[in-house]
Amino acid sequence: MMKKIILAVALASSPAFAHESHGHHAKKGAPSGAAAKAPASFEKQPPPGTWARCAVSGEVFQVGPDTQFETYDGRVYAFCCPDCKPDFEKEPAKYAGKGP
Repeated sequence: MMKKIILAVALASSPAFAHESHGHHAKKGAPSGAAAKAPASFEKQPPPGTWARCAVSGEVFQVGPDTQFETYDGRVYAFCCPDCKPDFEKEPAKYAGKGP
């Protein structure tokens, strides 16, 4: 019983596992080549239709009208879903260095 509780806590505290449970990350997908070129941050807020890489999940997605953004250290970060932004806000330095 104790092992199950420890495993559950470890999985719940891991952003990668927590975000995978939502299932929508796997559905977004980018056309070939976009994943390699999609930036994780921008000089200014990108317009809808721009390909971006979520700094938290690493998911490549297309910016839309409902995309949430956060500015950190002079750069604008876009998030693939509403669940990612709070993680970034808690530890921006951890996620700002992630991605290409």
